[in-house]
Amino acid sequence: MPGATLTRYWFKTKNELGFGITAFSEEDAKVLLTDMATIIGKDYEVLEIITNVDVSTLDQNHVIPNMGPPNLRGVWYPLLNLPPYSQR
Repeated sequence: MPGATLTRYWFKTKNELGFGITAFSEEDAKVLLTDMATIIGKDYEVLEIITNVDVSTLDQNHVIPNMGPPNLRGVWYPLLNLPPYSQR
């Protein structure tokens, strides 16, 4: 998608810290979340979606040191946007 803007999303969930995803749209982010659930083998109940999340506000002890680069399209928390788990 030449010229398309990427947006950071944080998916708050019921039983996990949440998921960080960078995508072209909220719909694109939901597709990536579904793909991630397939890779991990779990489904998650999303309670809230935060658009343009400021990553500095996320858990400093667990999320920040274990996340991938949020400027790349894909799931960056947990770190799935780099090989071998890179998204399509």
